Amino acid sequence: IRRREIIKKVIAYMTLGIDVSRLFTEMMLVIETRDLVIKKMVYLFLCNYATANPELAQMCTNTLTKDCANEDPMVRGLALRSLCSLRLPQMVEYVCEPVRRSLVDSHAYVRKTAVMGILKIY
Repeated sequence: IRRREIIKKVIAYMTLGIDVSRLFTEMMLVIETRDLVIKKMVYLFLCNYATANPELAQMCTNTLTKDCANEDPMVRGLALRSLCSLRLPQMVEYVCEPVRRSLVDSHAYVRKTAVMGILKIY
């Protein structure tokens, strides 16, 4: 719960326009959590600062791709949405396969997110 409060403060600073991009590496380490709320906040942070730190954003693609195969459909959908929201030209090759798999997912939320992801890519 303490970790959640700290991340909440970082997101609050981010929304106020304060540059917290130097915490990018630490936030990438927190992405491995099983807490869905923390994952949502970290995904938001990563998408916000990906354009400013494209090389760091590429480092988190492996984790996002792995989360696209998670057993929880909410995690799969959130990871896919975040992966597609990175909007970096070099990311298209990493995004295509998770989107393709998600289009035939058993859960409707994941399929819907995949369709929206296609629109974001092109």
